[in-house]
Amino acid sequence: MLLLYAKVQNGVTRALKPILNGRSPGVGLETYADLNDLFDRLHKPRFNLEIGILDIASEGELDRLLTIRELLSDMRLVLVLPDKNPHTVAKAHALAPRFITFADAGIAPLASVISKMLACRTMPMTAPPAAPETACH
Repeated sequence: MLLLYAKVQNGVTRALKPILNGRSPGVGLETYADLNDLFDRLHKPRFNLEIGILDIASEGELDRLLTIRELLSDMRLVLVLPDKNPHTVAKAHALAPRFITFADAGIAPLASVISKMLACRTMPMTAPPAAPETACH
């Protein structure tokens, strides 16, 4: 299951919609535009939430998300930050994201990462190839 938080419909979230709507069958999507609604959802059983995409609009939102970082710890997080300020980026790392991008970076890197995360999620596990046998002389 995917979780998308975006307070404002910006270029990033508008561009993400077709990608998320074209996701693999059986992969649900929950969207939230209000931080309080997101907090309420995260306090409910989350066993099926695997990937969280958080489009953070301000440092204040990031500060609020940091107060519940333990509720996000079992998800693979992708963060879209509002700026490249080193202080903001350092705070964001406290959420242990798998990927960080920025609102002005365009959609290509974000789309690529999400597509790969979805592919990894739906690919069947196969046994690793056997080690080649070594000839003893």
